[in-house]
Amino acid sequence: MGLFQYERISKLNESEFAVYNYVFTHLSEMEGMSIRELSKAAGVSTTTVLRFCGKMGCEGYTEFKYKAQQFSEKKQQGGYFSPIQSAIQYIQNAIDDRELDEKIERAARMCLEARQVLFFGIGASGGLGEFGARVFCSAGITAFSVTDPFYPAPSKEMDDTILFVLSVSGETPMVVTLVDNSKKKRMKIISITNIDQCTIARLSELNFTYFMPLTYAYQIDDQMSMTTQVPVIFLLEMLSCKIHDLRDTEEMGQEDQNLH
Repeated sequence: MGLFQYERISKLNESEFAVYNYVFTHLSEMEGMSIRELSKAAGVSTTTVLRFCGKMGCEGYTEFKYKAQQFSEKKQQGGYFSPIQSAIQYIQNAIDDRELDEKIERAARMCLEARQVLFFGIGASGGLGEFGARVFCSAGITAFSVTDPFYPAPSKEMDDTILFVLSVSGETPMVVTLVDNSKKKRMKIISITNIDQCTIARLSELNFTYFMPLTYAYQIDDQMSMTTQVPVIFLLEMLSCKIHDLRDTEEMGQEDQNLH
């Protein structure tokens, strides 16, 4: 099994995930770094680094550093692990994930029972929200997309509405504020975020996570995210297909009742 496997990454806590993100984007620098230097660069303790190494299947920092060097060399040779390959690995794991299947079915039933579904995201997540609204509409759900974080909050309670929130970090202040205000109007929140230990995930009735390495267009600018969103599209497609299947099953059952 390779060094960075989805099963391992999905078990990292927030501080361990910070180590993973730093390591993955600074592989070439790892060779000359001590454990103290890595912990300082990632903003965590040396204990956290050691715990991270253990979760990656290594007995200590020395073994992890050796495997990371091998990983880096293979990556430089080409054809070995890219953000897209990481997304493919996620999808391969998700196909046989019974827990994810149950969560998708629960979310699909929530959407079928709601009067409407509102998708919300900003930036690239806003574009994915528009895509989500479209595929949900195709599956028979009344769905709309909101990309303006300053859109006025409804004046009445909306307990018949689901707010579907898309956010990589799950911590964008404007998004968190909108989610919080929506909960006060009794909307049900479903979210898709990169990690599960974030504010938006904690505010949600249901949360889907994909644990992709954070990548940016420029190393000095963490605002120009190029983190792959393939898992988000996959999840939205899976949800729309499940909604369609459940609707068909219910309609067939109703027809059988009418015949009898």
